[in-house]
Amino acid sequence: MGTGIPLLNEYKRDFFYKRLPQTILGGPKLKLGYEAPVYVYLNQVLLFIIPFLIGGVFTLLVELGTVTDYIAVIVYGCLIFTFVLVTQIISTAVQLQNSSELTLPTKKKNLLAEDDEVDFFSCCGVETFEFVAPKKKFMINIVLHSLVGGCMCGFALWYLLPTTLGGLYSYNTGVTVILYTFGWITLCVAQYPLTVAAPPEPATYRTLDSWELSPLMRPFYVFLCITFHLLYRFLSTVFLSTDQSLHVLFSFLPLLWMFGILPPLDAVFYWLFEQAHVHLLGGSTSASGVRLVVLLTMSLGVYLGAYFFSASLGSVLLSAICGYLLSTDLGGLGDQIHTFILTRNKVASASHDPNNTNYRCQFLWKWRPLEFLYHFIMLAVVGVLSGLVNYNVTNDDSIWRILGYVIIGLCVTEKILRDIQGVYIVLGLWRNMLFPPTATRTNLFKDRKRKLKPLGVLRRIIVSWVAPLVMLAYCSLLVTTTDPANKSLRSNLSTYTSVWYIFGVVRVFRWVWQSTPNSLLELSITHLILVTLSTNSTVIEFGLPILSLIIGLCRDRFFQFLNKLYFCVSLLISSWTDKKQRRGSTALIIFLSIVLFPVVLGIILVATALSAPLLPLFTLPVFFITFPRPCKFWPEAVGASANVCADSMFYRQFAPKFAEVLRTAFADGSLGEPVPGNHYLVRFQDRLAWVQVLERGCGYCTVNIKGLELQETSCHTAEAARLDDIFEEAFEREHGFALGSLNQYPLHTLTPVDAAYVHTYSDARNVLTGIIDSPGSYQTTMTAFSKSLVWVLLHHINRTKCSTAPPFVDRDSDSGCDSSEGKEKMEMEEINHNQETMNNNLSPPSASRRVVGASSRVGMKTVDTVVTVNKPPVVKRQSSWASIDSFADSLWSDDGILDSRTNKNTLQRSKVQAYPSVDNSKSKNKLSSDKDDLDDLFEELDFGLPASDITKPKQVLQPTFKTMKSYSKNGAMGNTIYKPVTNLAGSPDFKCPHSFHISVPARWRELPVEYSQLSRYLDQFPREWYRFVLGTLDWSVTGQSREKVALDVGQDDTLMNCYAQLVMACYSIFDAQVSYSPASTLYKYYTGDLPWNAMLDWLSEDKELYTLVLKCFRYGFKLMLDQMLLGEVTSSEELQEYMEEYDRDWYIGLESDDQWKSAVLASKPNLFSLGHNNQQGTYTSRVLSLQEVAAHIGRLNTEVVRGQWANLSLELLYFTNDDEERYSIQAHPTVLRNLTVQSADPPLGYPIFSSPPISIPTI
Repeated sequence: MGTGIPLLNEYKRDFFYKRLPQTILGGPKLKLGYEAPVYVYLNQVLLFIIPFLIGGVFTLLVELGTVTDYIAVIVYGCLIFTFVLVTQIISTAVQLQNSSELTLPTKKKNLLAEDDEVDFFSCCGVETFEFVAPKKKFMINIVLHSLVGGCMCGFALWYLLPTTLGGLYSYNTGVTVILYTFGWITLCVAQYPLTVAAPPEPATYRTLDSWELSPLMRPFYVFLCITFHLLYRFLSTVFLSTDQSLHVLFSFLPLLWMFGILPPLDAVFYWLFEQAHVHLLGGSTSASGVRLVVLLTMSLGVYLGAYFFSASLGSVLLSAICGYLLSTDLGGLGDQIHTFILTRNKVASASHDPNNTNYRCQFLWKWRPLEFLYHFIMLAVVGVLSGLVNYNVTNDDSIWRILGYVIIGLCVTEKILRDIQGVYIVLGLWRNMLFPPTATRTNLFKDRKRKLKPLGVLRRIIVSWVAPLVMLAYCSLLVTTTDPANKSLRSNLSTYTSVWYIFGVVRVFRWVWQSTPNSLLELSITHLILVTLSTNSTVIEFGLPILSLIIGLCRDRFFQFLNKLYFCVSLLISSWTDKKQRRGSTALIIFLSIVLFPVVLGIILVATALSAPLLPLFTLPVFFITFPRPCKFWPEAVGASANVCADSMFYRQFAPKFAEVLRTAFADGSLGEPVPGNHYLVRFQDRLAWVQVLERGCGYCTVNIKGLELQETSCHTAEAARLDDIFEEAFEREHGFALGSLNQYPLHTLTPVDAAYVHTYSDARNVLTGIIDSPGSYQTTMTAFSKSLVWVLLHHINRTKCSTAPPFVDRDSDSGCDSSEGKEKMEMEEINHNQETMNNNLSPPSASRRVVGASSRVGMKTVDTVVTVNKPPVVKRQSSWASIDSFADSLWSDDGILDSRTNKNTLQRSKVQAYPSVDNSKSKNKLSSDKDDLDDLFEELDFGLPASDITKPKQVLQPTFKTMKSYSKNGAMGNTIYKPVTNLAGSPDFKCPHSFHISVPARWRELPVEYSQLSRYLDQFPREWYRFVLGTLDWSVTGQSREKVALDVGQDDTLMNCYAQLVMACYSIFDAQVSYSPASTLYKYYTGDLPWNAMLDWLSEDKELYTLVLKCFRYGFKLMLDQMLLGEVTSSEELQEYMEEYDRDWYIGLESDDQWKSAVLASKPNLFSLGHNNQQGTYTSRVLSLQEVAAHIGRLNTEVVRGQWANLSLELLYFTNDDEERYSIQAHPTVLRNLTVQSADPPLGYPIFSSPPISIPTI
């Protein structure tokens, strides 16, 4: 692998050779790769050297005494301002004019040219202007960049005057000439981006320069050098050495820009703010730029208050109280308030929020009254303790000495308790004998972890309360004056020392809460220095605050240095020991690294001092310094983007569950101290999760959880296999470990730290060969399908009607559910519900027709009134399609249906004609326009609807009639399929009054099959199972016992016939003569690929029923599998258990369904899907089970991750080396190169899930 893959392919290599001169010179494109006219090069050279030519003239005039330096600076700056402004205005005007006037054919291009090749036509042509001086993205930048360029060049003239250089370096001519020459080169390189456009920079932080900040990066560093010169010139000679050093550095700026060591503007301020917040003010790195700015501003306010307090007691109290307050999760509080403001006027469902789980109700997960009360009590304790100790300070040294030794003891104890919780101790080399020997035996693992729990609780108490309060008392004793109530902390200090002293005071009082374990280590070292060097004047002057400030910075850089050195050594060794990583140049690189080790060590030291990643070029053991970055590394918001796919939902469900595990692990110390910037890799099942620590504070830790792809590539598999080996070596030894067991992978970037059980999905895939293709599989499935259909339909209708039914009122039996009024009320509710559901399922044309009919019905009066006792008059309209062999008619008789319906309608017509018309002509005209809609709407409306008010005048309409011949145009005669528009069929005459509670909806009563075709299936209807299911329904609305109601309803043959015909009609859709491949048929039916027939058309029009039927077939298929594997179902009770479990605990469907994703996010206990492998011709099942899954956790070397991410950024953003088979993305089992690239934020990386910042309590 190592020798066969080029670092850069030939095309990218040529592209890099074109880019490099632009980077060095600031933008001039002097190497194009194709022939271009001479004037293209001359124009660029002219724009590059004009600042030097004009500046050289003014330098000569100043040195000759013709003009003063002040006048020369102002005039030169104005000339450069005018030069840049005029250049940009002319270029922009020409390009805008060209874009608006020239037609498209005029802008044609040579089709045989390279992608970046330009055809030039003239020296002043628009294409020349576009190439040499492209217009700015924002018009305001024309003025802004001109102003910046004028100011920079004006002050730089002063900065580079020979007299200025001579005064700094004792008028050494050689030094002056060198610095003057290279200084003007630097100035021209910095000015060119302002005049034209920014060059490609190796130091690129963001993928897109949305605000056009890149041209300002190089001038910023020029201004930085000039600023210190002005400070030296006008304020104090203290800056002399700094100014001298920066003049030398000024000459090397082009080299630093070329190597990408100096950060761009958007990164440099973020990095500076972060370093100041952590090392000067005792804060933490932040999960976002907004949090950092807000917390930094608040911290600076505390610093100013402590600095200007006239009493040391006030400074101590302010620093102590605000130190605790600012160390709490104020960022999480801000996010909580922001979310509340955004959602307070919106209706949001908690079920759709994956983070809104039960653990959010636990202590410190969110800011609630209990959390506010806890922090208020802690603030009171902090204020009282620090105030009393500082105010009542004595001259007795024994107290603070004793407290110092107590701090040392707590530091050692905390370290021991923390390491005991992990799998390896002593720098990750020695296997911990107290840790469980295996994680596969759940009971044994949990029992051993339970025994270690008291030690973890003890560590929590020390870290959360005991150690911070002891350190608070210690600091309050030492940070004081002889008169705390009247004298300031600055009273005996110089201004320079007092600035740093107050920084130390603010930091030390906050750091004891912000990072307690690190504060214990720092104060322990500080105490030893104070005790050992108690008479040293420097130690006495610096005191505890400044010493702790210095020691804290040294501690941070020391551990960074060790991690960088480890990265260098491990990559160097593995490049030779791993044969797949060995290249032809590997031996030479190793030899040069050994010979030039002092240089390599110097690079590591400089990178450590800057807190910058150590960049391995193309991930080879060739190291460079890259620009410093913020701790979270990537510029985009945390969790803002990911390569979302079907597998992302598993990590979305996993993240909040794993956060609960992290709470316990961080609190007990089994994962070590969660220092911001730490990375953890989690291996569970076949998945990998990446955890990055973003913030650390008092009682909380903020992390980002990413999910890596599940479709493993060969590189992914190779590195995952090494991870499995490492975790197996650490956790999976059944018979325990010997006393001297060591880590077998000491140079690996990952060190196993702990294992835990996470409540997430276990994924099992099985081949169904021998089951799905067995001879009886199809028939078993169909039998289970019919029973599942009975179960699902009855429960679905029962739940629907129970949710809409009025509450039960105990009345006399004469006025109960069997009364005509009660029937009519239930029928009206059923009609309204069916009408609403059908309207939702209709296609747009049908929906429009139905709206017209409904509106017509509302405005119509009665046609035929039938008066009964205690019942209002009811309108009846004749059926306009009585010749249909309807499903409702078949409930009463198999013979003579058409004759009875015809006689009935004839009687109704005679009754209608007996009524006179109020306005015959008007009604007739109206009916002639809407008769089709009215007929369709009121078909079969012969059961007493709608009810009318007898007190209102009646308007009798003249009816119209359709003959059988006219009806046959829309209806169905013989085997012709009928598709009803509105199926408001008459309600059957149920024998039991409670049957109305589960009556089949009217829209499901009209079936497009003849009764003779359906009758052959009716014998297969599971009648006993039907009666059994009735006993499982909710009959609470009847007010009677379930057993009695179920028995009465079960004897109603009319209701049973309704369900029998509906169930078996749906059954007929799936009925097929399976002789060739039952597996193929079952798979097609499972996925919804059904054979066409009349019933399928009818079923597809009703989405609700179609969904239920397909769900039932999948239930039947799953039940068939369970019977094949676990044994046949022998009783109705056992089948009931299966059905209830499917309804409650299973989602049975396809992985591509939206409901599959919803079920995973809702933590459905089990999911089942059926798949087909086309290549192997096998059918597979996939079962996801929500259970406790063993997750192995390892800590990654921070600098290994940051170094590879820095190389990834350089390769993709500068070299544009996006080859999917490039060397730097190939598997490297030691540094996990492929997984590290995946875990980077998009667009450079490709995690499939990235969570927003998650604040995890650690108390």
